[in-house]
Amino acid sequence: MTKNETLKNESENSSRAESELCNIALENEENIAQQEQEQQIGTNEGQGNEKEDQDNTLDREKELEKEIAELKDSLLRSHADFDNYRKRVQKEKEEWFQYACQGLVEKLLPVLDNFERALLSVNELNEETKNVLSGIKMIEKQFREILQKEGLEPIEAVGASFDPLIHEAVMQVPAEEGVADNQIVEEVLKGYLFKGKLLRASMVKVAVGE
Repeated sequence: MTKNETLKNESENSSRAESELCNIALENEENIAQQEQEQQIGTNEGQGNEKEDQDNTLDREKELEKEIAELKDSLLRSHADFDNYRKRVQKEKEEWFQYACQGLVEKLLPVLDNFERALLSVNELNEETKNVLSGIKMIEKQFREILQKEGLEPIEAVGASFDPLIHEAVMQVPAEEGVADNQIVEEVLKGYLFKGKLLRASMVKVAVGE
């Protein structure tokens, strides 16, 4: 092989080597660029997913806050309903107890009337009747005090003006001198209030002017 041919072959080999090196470098650059692009896409996707997760978290927090507010409101309403129920039950209990007491006291009024009649029926006072009368008075006083402590109040009658809300006129009589028209002159049967309410109206005689 001549010298020129040898130089030519070496030149061709060198050119091929340079070409291969350029191709390899170009491929490496393309690979690097592709990797960077993929990394950028992955980063963008990660950022997008992260933002989406944050948005979902905020939405869930708002839902939880709404649920908590609704539960608090429901709890307050339940407390209010229970408090109203407790007050209503207490009121009904008190009314029932008062009604029960009222019924019992009303049944005892005839006994009280009989005590008064017994005291008024004693005409002759000897040593024996005095002792009996004293005992009856003592029992009648004790009995009346017990009923008064429970809320029994006698209605004022004789000398008072007739009040149809608490008095029942059983007779009308001409008004004598010094007696006003519509004035009560006699009490036939004592009336009573129980805890401020009418239990039994007083039966009375009323003076009527001409």
